[in-house]
Amino acid sequence: MDNKSTMRISPIDHQAWTKEVRDILAMFSEQMSSLGLNGDETEKDSLSPVLSCLLHNPALARAFLPFGRYLLMESSLTARQRELVTLRVTWLWRFEYEWSHHYLVAINSSLFTAAELNNLQQDTVADHWPLEEAALIQAVNELHARSNIDQHTWESLSRHFSIQQLLDIVFTVGGYVVSGLYMNAIRLPLKEGMQGFPR
Repeated sequence: MDNKSTMRISPIDHQAWTKEVRDILAMFSEQMSSLGLNGDETEKDSLSPVLSCLLHNPALARAFLPFGRYLLMESSLTARQRELVTLRVTWLWRFEYEWSHHYLVAINSSLFTAAELNNLQQDTVADHWPLEEAALIQAVNELHARSNIDQHTWESLSRHFSIQQLLDIVFTVGGYVVSGLYMNAIRLPLKEGMQGFPR
């Protein structure tokens, strides 16, 4: 995934924007811009490939973008909790583009320290995390290893999170696995300045 030529699906060309594509961009441009994805007509030449490749299938984009927006901005988890889950998912499943994007979000928003981000890149995460965050990390680990959450871990989560939040935790993991698989499968290259995995 070294350069744009290795991508399996090219970003949709501006000349191929149909009315449906323009309608989708109009619905989400403000929210997507705040997330660094762009989407405004004036940014047609810098539209994020995450978005522009998905727009080859407008029906899929129309269905998936509201879900992605919910996970990013509207779920019952705090911003730090959402990013903690997302970062651990993207590290364990080896979603380098997604990891790199959220690494920058975590640093630029001061949600995490560099030491915490380094710790999340270890096979065994240190035990200095607050109890509710340790339970989140363990839940992601177990979903990665066994596609399920052990009863002990579920009980730990339940002491700190409501039923609504428990559902958001599971769907956040699943949502980022889906989007990470998409980005890996189309071989989305890192942009200049993105923090990739250590070599």
